[in-house]
Amino acid sequence: MIRRPLILAVVIASTAANAQAPAPALAPKPKLPAPASAYCLPASVAFLESDAKASDEVQKCARGDTVVIPSRNASAVARMCDFSKAIVASGENVVCVLVSPERVSK
Repeated sequence: MIRRPLILAVVIASTAANAQAPAPALAPKPKLPAPASAYCLPASVAFLESDAKASDEVQKCARGDTVVIPSRNASAVARMCDFSKAIVASGENVVCVLVSPERVSK
């Protein structure tokens, strides 16, 4: 007879302990991957011909694309490259990440 109330008290106590337990934390949402960058061939080829043609071809590129600019064209490097990213000088060329598509001059 005493056994039944004792079992009932144990069941109620264990249920109460579980009810007071904190809820499990939700897992954070995974971050979306950054958009993939590509090599912007039209602009890189156009730089070999002329700056005017290169300015037109850069419009086909997206922000974050890699472009090759001849190092003799320092003004194009200054206008087109994102200086917060790595810039590589390789012989007669500069490889850099493109700013979308061209910075507006102040």
